[in-house]
Amino acid sequence: MALNPDVYSSAFFVLELDGTQVGAIRNVDGGAVKADLLTYQHGEGGETWRQLGRTKYDEIKVTAGLVTGGDLWTWINKCMSGAPERRNGAILAGDYEYHEKARREFTDALIAEVQFPKFDATDKNPANVVVTISAEKISYGKGSGKKLDATDATQSRQKSVSCCNFTFELGGFKDACTRVNKVDGFGVKCKIIEHQVSTRLESVKVPGKIELPNITFYVPEIDAQPFLAHHKKNAMDGTRGAPIPSAFLRFHNNARTQKGEITFKECTIFSVTHDKHDATSEDIRMVKVEMGIEGIEFSIS
Repeated sequence: MALNPDVYSSAFFVLELDGTQVGAIRNVDGGAVKADLLTYQHGEGGETWRQLGRTKYDEIKVTAGLVTGGDLWTWINKCMSGAPERRNGAILAGDYEYHEKARREFTDALIAEVQFPKFDATDKNPANVVVTISAEKISYGKGSGKKLDATDATQSRQKSVSCCNFTFELGGFKDACTRVNKVDGFGVKCKIIEHQVSTRLESVKVPGKIELPNITFYVPEIDAQPFLAHHKKNAMDGTRGAPIPSAFLRFHNNARTQKGEITFKECTIFSVTHDKHDATSEDIRMVKVEMGIEGIEFSIS
């Protein structure tokens, strides 16, 4: 009598893009394959008939460290720059000895969203980014049994990159930004347009408009005067100046070595809001600054 194959944990997995392993991936979720269930009646009969409709594929969400492999970030930057690229890939699942037991392959995939973390001086959690992938087709298969590469050169670098290790700088406001203590999380979206083609079961997916976020950061009220003056001149007094050319969100490790940089282009401050007054609060009084952007770039040191 043949023995049942061993079960295995979901903790050992590899994400591949065009055959290349992507480093420092924390988890992968989604990617289910579904089909619409159609119900109808035939003629005068009272019976209810059912059959399957078009196939649908759930989006895949990948959580990765900010200093993960460059191949993933090359793909992300192309999306954020308005030139989305299709990629093929696979999620490989392994057992405790890292032997490949199952694989889930996806084809003609586009990035639908990139969600960046909140940077907060009080948050010591790892700084992760969530990438949403929308594939035209996903298929399941049996693993090859080969040994997966369990080493990851980027893992040790990512461990020391926390949400509290960052600096923020806005062009022309360098001194006022030295004590920025929080930047809210933000995301870049690419609208995915689904197009039905003849009798093809799966939809053709086409990249649409890139949706850029607004950026929100917080400074102590004592440092907020330059932002208040700028906002008064441009918004309250009706003087419409040119956008601020750039802002930089730099993240580093515990040794204060810079590991990467997010560049915001053509920034426009549209709101400067004070904290509410509260007689029971002992927190430092802060000012929230919101700005719109026209472009974004990401680089790893």
